[in-house]
Amino acid sequence: IGTYRDNELPSSHPLRSLLTDLHREQVVTTLPIQPLSDEQIAALVAELPGALVQYIQRQAAGNPFFAEELARSLATEPDAPATRDAPTAMPLPDTISAVLELRMSRLTATCQRLLSNASVLGGSFTFAAIAQLEASGNGASEDAVLDLLEEAIQSGVLTEEGTGTRITYHFWHPLLVSHLYDQLSAARRTRLHRRAAAILQRAYQGNEEEGAALIANHLVEGGGEPAEIVRYAALAGDRAYSLSAYPEAERFYRLAVTHLDDTNSNSGGQLIAPNTEPQMQLAYLLERLGECTRNLGNYEEARRLYQRVLSVRGERGGPERSGPIDRSHPDAQHEAQIDALLWREIALTWYDVSDNANARACCERGESILRAANVIGGPAWASIRVLQSYIYWQEGNFDAARSVAEEALHLYEQTPQASSSDSARFTGTQRTLMGDPVNLGRTHMLIGAITNATGHTTDALTHYHDALNIFEQYERQREIANASCYIGDAHLRKTENQPAYAALRRALNLAERVGDVSLISGIYGNFGIIATHSGDLLEAENWFQQGIVLAGQINDQVFISILYLYHAIAQQDQGNLDNARTNICRALTISRSISHASLIGFALVTTGLLRIAQAKQTVQEQRSRNNIDASKRLLLRALASLRRALALDELDAEIRYEGQLARAETLLLLGDLDTALQQAEAVYEATRQQELTWIAARTGALLGSILAAQGQWEQAKRNFEQAMQVFRQRDMRLELARTQRQYGLALLRREGTDRLDRHQGFDYLGEARQAFKACGAVLDLSMVEREIARYEKV
Repeated sequence: IGTYRDNELPSSHPLRSLLTDLHREQVVTTLPIQPLSDEQIAALVAELPGALVQYIQRQAAGNPFFAEELARSLATEPDAPATRDAPTAMPLPDTISAVLELRMSRLTATCQRLLSNASVLGGSFTFAAIAQLEASGNGASEDAVLDLLEEAIQSGVLTEEGTGTRITYHFWHPLLVSHLYDQLSAARRTRLHRRAAAILQRAYQGNEEEGAALIANHLVEGGGEPAEIVRYAALAGDRAYSLSAYPEAERFYRLAVTHLDDTNSNSGGQLIAPNTEPQMQLAYLLERLGECTRNLGNYEEARRLYQRVLSVRGERGGPERSGPIDRSHPDAQHEAQIDALLWREIALTWYDVSDNANARACCERGESILRAANVIGGPAWASIRVLQSYIYWQEGNFDAARSVAEEALHLYEQTPQASSSDSARFTGTQRTLMGDPVNLGRTHMLIGAITNATGHTTDALTHYHDALNIFEQYERQREIANASCYIGDAHLRKTENQPAYAALRRALNLAERVGDVSLISGIYGNFGIIATHSGDLLEAENWFQQGIVLAGQINDQVFISILYLYHAIAQQDQGNLDNARTNICRALTISRSISHASLIGFALVTTGLLRIAQAKQTVQEQRSRNNIDASKRLLLRALASLRRALALDELDAEIRYEGQLARAETLLLLGDLDTALQQAEAVYEATRQQELTWIAARTGALLGSILAAQGQWEQAKRNFEQAMQVFRQRDMRLELARTQRQYGLALLRREGTDRLDRHQGFDYLGEARQAFKACGAVLDLSMVEREIARYEKV
């Protein structure tokens, strides 16, 4: 076995001809070694925090040696960050620098200088760019530049792609770019960046937006004029915003605002003059920056930015917000609507952190501005109504939420709709006033969510698809991601896992592209539910944990609470009852702190499920009188928790049915068969009508157990077999195993059971045991093993 670097092997090297001969004789096998994947790099440096792992993945680019050396440097360097945050810049370890220097030492000094200059252009560059950079610096001809590039290609330092005038050169590794760039003096770097900016400005003349990001970066590093930096940074931000690339858009808008502020502060400390282009530009940039930061989950900063927009607009001399509206002013109503919409955006930042009191107060502030300006109807009122509907929805007041949302939909439908091209370069408030058709889609999404919460999932899907069609028509990527997530959630409620997974995967791809952390955490939660349905409990737990971490980054209290509860359910299934209890307590504390009645109800239902699991575990450990009494006390406590939850009007329909199903199971365990049957039948009928297949099938299995205990064997058998058929069709291993266990026990407990039924009962228990073992359902596994042992003795 031997190794060699094929991109460093000269064409005249004797190994090349030897390999050709060996291949011809078929006595050698060549195994190309590819760079490691991001997952493999993560496994290699798994001892580091997640942010540092991501930093190393970007820097190492698949090279295991670089990854290990970077990890060692981050772990041992005194200046290395001790937090979980990734460093913005770190000097390369000496070991990596030595390797890079060795590669460069094989090149001529002239070639090394050209590559050092090229490092200013980044990891890749065109021939035109490097040729102009060299020509403007030392007068090098194109032929001389080509000779040096060919030398670098033959040594493996550069690669090339493309043909004709569209040839692009790429550095062998991103760390080589960093190494070469760091070796340049500060003065030389500044000079090269200025030259690069001038070259790109000429190259992109007439199409500045396409090259704006590169030009802005070079102007910043080259100490360009602030006005030029503002211009190109704003263009770059607009381009990224139009592509829904919010992290990149945020960076460029922030850059533009900073340099516009610097320009203002350097002009004698005076504020930007009212009614001037710079002031209008600042308001535009601040609002766009606010949109991006809110989309990325930075709600507090977004709130400050919107408040600053209001302040800047107040300096324009238009109808002043703090005093009475001058209704004679020709732009009075237009200006008032913009201000009202800005207050609505501030309200949204409060809603995003579950502070409904402040959100409602900001909506009322917007309403008062509209009334003072005598604005009746229109898109500004509709936009405020949409947010008020969301507040009602979050509080569980579904009737009020639906009524207000339908009012908003009617107002939007009365507004003349603008085309996508007309609204592409305007802020969110301006687009709303122009009649942004995407607002219709957002309102359909809201009505769908309210409808879904009340258990009408098929109707909700209609609204979601109406919204998706609008979003796709206008290519609004973030909204498409949201709609896809909601569609996935609706399919999950109907236990249609394949379409749910497809919709959620699309949502995740788009959400990651636009950097929507809140949406990503919700998608992770839905993936966890899919894994739970499939019986992959460890995978489910992993998804929930990742979702909790992301939701924690943006302090999304609602998602954190929901994910804690779903995580607790997965932990119960694995027998981790203490950890489940801890997560339920966390969720209950959060939901009470934000007065979220629906979440409080969900936490109480999950508490009931935990006490049922504790009761089963207690009685299974030892069937003594004390344990039976303790189990009964736990079941009575479960009933109390479920009763409190089901008394809440604000409970989501799916959670309500879960609670009712848990109550019926508790009554069965307590021996109240008639009441259990009555309540299970009511849940079964309601969930079947609303196509909540997941709950309907579980209720059918429970009905089988109740009917078998009452001696109604034929009906019990029919319910068991129908439930098993559903679970097999939907690939729900864990629920299938639980139904097999219940069916098997019913067969074994049946009076006068024949040999064939007894054999079938043991078969079902055996299949359930194997499934519980594969799923990691520890509590279920321990119960079925004791039951098998008990009936084998009989």
